[in-house]
Amino acid sequence: MSGDILWLDNGALSIELSRFGSSILSGSYHGVPILRPTRTEGLASQRHGTEASFPFVPFGNRLEGNAFTLSDHRFALAPNAGDPCYLHGDGWLAAWEVISHSETAACLRYQHGSVGPSPYAYDALQHFSIIGDRVTVTLSVTNRSAFALPMGLGHHPFFPKTAGTRLTAKADRNWTERAHHLPDQPGPIPGELDFEGGNRIPFQWLNNAYEGWDGKAVIEWPELDLCLEIAAPAPFRHFMLYAPQDADFFCFEPMTHLPNGHHLPHLGGLSVLDNGQGLVATMTLSPRLISQER
Repeated sequence: MSGDILWLDNGALSIELSRFGSSILSGSYHGVPILRPTRTEGLASQRHGTEASFPFVPFGNRLEGNAFTLSDHRFALAPNAGDPCYLHGDGWLAAWEVISHSETAACLRYQHGSVGPSPYAYDALQHFSIIGDRVTVTLSVTNRSAFALPMGLGHHPFFPKTAGTRLTAKADRNWTERAHHLPDQPGPIPGELDFEGGNRIPFQWLNNAYEGWDGKAVIEWPELDLCLEIAAPAPFRHFMLYAPQDADFFCFEPMTHLPNGHHLPHLGGLSVLDNGQGLVATMTLSPRLISQER
């Protein structure tokens, strides 16, 4: 079991990783948690009980009908979790190989062969590093299928939600939710869900996609004297905001594409990759103590 857990620690920042799902199990800054370990259906939860973040690869969220058509080819995928829809890709449900590991950096690899009925075959890499007060996570995917396929990347971190938690994130519009937790229609962002100027996370059911994101976000926890800056430049252009009603966590999920993008115009931002082509996306988490700013 010890070989399955990787610790990165520079004295200020500490991140606990698992090779199961290439997941983050916990993270703290000067002893204050910056992530909220939560039970999920991912592989790390099955092995360790909880996950604090896991990657989306070769794409994220749900695929309606577990099938899509591209260039007159119809492709099908089998449900892979407790959801009736194929959910969150394969990476979170697979054991990754540890390529390298030091006190402040780690690299994990996952090679996925085509398993019927899915056409997806790919290589994925995830690099973690801690430098100063910053965690950097770089996720990549390379198509190894005989087909050109739509692919995307993302992250599903769980953050603590306190009464005073505030989120600042600018986007152009958001999507309502329909049956089976699929995106419905895009439109103007309602006031209680508009975080451009900073807003508290409401204690209500949230499961909304946002598009036209500028790749920057700030989470503040006044009760914890903690602030977290998130930077996720292009190809990240979207995020999901998820929180069960009255839960003590919420999820701010950077994505390169919209959920169910296979069935949306322009593939919802998914990238069509030929054999050998790849996609790379980097996210940084930079915590700081609010009291240090005064």
